[in-house]
Amino acid sequence: MIERVLEYIRKHNMLEPGHKVVVGVSGGADSLALIHILGRIKKYIPLTLFVAHVNHGLRGEAAREDADFVEAMAKEWGYKFFLKEAKVSKLAKEWGVSEEEAGRKVRYDFFKEVLDEVGGHRIALAHHRDDQAETILHNIIRGTGLAGLSGIKPVRDEIFIRPLLEISRKEIEDYCHQNGLKYRIDHTNEEIIYTRNRIRHMVIPMIEEHFNPNFSSSLVRMGDILREEEDFLANYTNKVFGKIAKHKNNEVKISLLDFIMCHKAIQARVIRHGLEFLKKDLVGIEQVHIEGVLNLALNSNVGSILNLPNDIMARKDYDYLVLSLGKTTKGKDFVPVPDFLYELPIPGKVLIPELGVEISAQLEEKSTVLNKGNKCIYIDAEAVQGDKLYVRNRRNGDRFKPLGMKGTKKLKDFFIDNKISRYKRDSIPLVVDRYNIIWVVGHQISQDYRVTKDTNRLLKLEIKEKD
Repeated sequence: MIERVLEYIRKHNMLEPGHKVVVGVSGGADSLALIHILGRIKKYIPLTLFVAHVNHGLRGEAAREDADFVEAMAKEWGYKFFLKEAKVSKLAKEWGVSEEEAGRKVRYDFFKEVLDEVGGHRIALAHHRDDQAETILHNIIRGTGLAGLSGIKPVRDEIFIRPLLEISRKEIEDYCHQNGLKYRIDHTNEEIIYTRNRIRHMVIPMIEEHFNPNFSSSLVRMGDILREEEDFLANYTNKVFGKIAKHKNNEVKISLLDFIMCHKAIQARVIRHGLEFLKKDLVGIEQVHIEGVLNLALNSNVGSILNLPNDIMARKDYDYLVLSLGKTTKGKDFVPVPDFLYELPIPGKVLIPELGVEISAQLEEKSTVLNKGNKCIYIDAEAVQGDKLYVRNRRNGDRFKPLGMKGTKKLKDFFIDNKISRYKRDSIPLVVDRYNIIWVVGHQISQDYRVTKDTNRLLKLEIKEKD
């Protein structure tokens, strides 16, 4: 057993000498065997082990006894112990997911917290060969894609490792008996009210008895084959995403022109990748949501939106499919930026707290300096009406005379012509004087304030983001 696990660890580059490893231990045979085996492997690969246990709050006194059992084991074997107590049933309702899904999220989040606390390198989990077969079949029953058919990964996110994934449940139980390891038994694993338990105790035994005695092994082999293809497609999608998408804070923008050119299979993967970037996982996201975003991108009008689970919004802008986090109003729109108006002295600067930016005005003598892009511009200082400027966002009826035009146009029409999403328009600052819009910040200056050969003094206007 030790040799097989050690070979599997080396095959998948799971551990290196000196690694600190957080081991998830429930108290059952699987996790007890895992911590015991890793303890023995330390003579081949020097490791520092930590024990982490989660009480899900689902089994009352039995769960508390599990926690006490694992804590006593950790103390006896000389490992630092970490405990998390949660009310998974309540969290599942709040998150709108199953208890199984909520419990998984609680566990993994806690394990990562412990990993950060101890400065660790890996999180070891006790999934085994039977878990792999059951997971793949469970995914097939629910409906799945290539990732689901691939099953459980030996290594995920370069953090989570599963050293026992090629060992069967029977081999693990035999190992425990041979080494005198007493373990806790979770009797809910025998209750066939749960889908996974029915798969374990009814479906797989029936198929192995009547159709294929090696059915579990066949599922695992299939998973191994498809995992390689899944890895290839995942890496390819990462490259595509890097080329056609850009992200900032809580928003992902995907170029529609490039997106449309992708194969549909890659389109769906790009959407999943974008959603994972926002929420770090796909909890609550199902295929129907992915298809909804695809339909939005390919078939809907500009300005269409789709609300997704976990406070995610997808919307179609002129040139982009935008995935973003943020509160919604009546399920239709983002909470708008409120009206604001601030005085901008000359010279001086003003902070716009609604946007997290600072805008400055500085007088300069005329020189050969040209505008420095859309965040720093120069205008004719003598064209300004009055001795001060103001910074505000749009108002009904605003008109603007863009550079190069003889007459004015509605600011709304300027936004439309420049394909500025209506969701962004309230958050675009305007530098104005007593009568006119001088600068639509980040986009265009007014024709009447441009620098000409007759200009004597310059006024430098600049916007900077503030932390």
